[in-house]
Amino acid sequence: MSSGAILFVCTQNAVRSVIAEALFRQLKVAAHLNVMSCGVRVGAPDGFAMAVLDELGINVTEHEPRDFEGLSADDFTHIISFSSEARDFVTDWSDGRVRHDYWPVEPPQISERNRAATLESYKLIRDKIATQLTQVFGSTA
Repeated sequence: MSSGAILFVCTQNAVRSVIAEALFRQLKVAAHLNVMSCGVRVGAPDGFAMAVLDELGINVTEHEPRDFEGLSADDFTHIISFSSEARDFVTDWSDGRVRHDYWPVEPPQISERNRAATLESYKLIRDKIATQLTQVFGSTA
């Protein structure tokens, strides 16, 4: 990765970091920066995360969750983590060599009996991350 690279990290690279990466790519600043996401461990692709991004016209169906394998902190200028597990992992992994911000975002609330409630939980996560990205990096293209 070149300078100006941003890494979004959550626990499984299935929901929060995927949403952040996809939304970040819509920002004006994204044209000048490299961006990727990963998890402390690899999870499974999440259909609800795909659905709430699809509502915005963002397709992430090709995203394959990944972890830190093959990555170096030196490849990034800014890392943003969304779970306490990711924060702790990144703190040890990066050893203070890169700017690291922790934006706590709770995992989605899954309701086995109420799909609408589950979807609403994902929308709240999406919107919280979108607001934070816009506040820190600026508006969409």
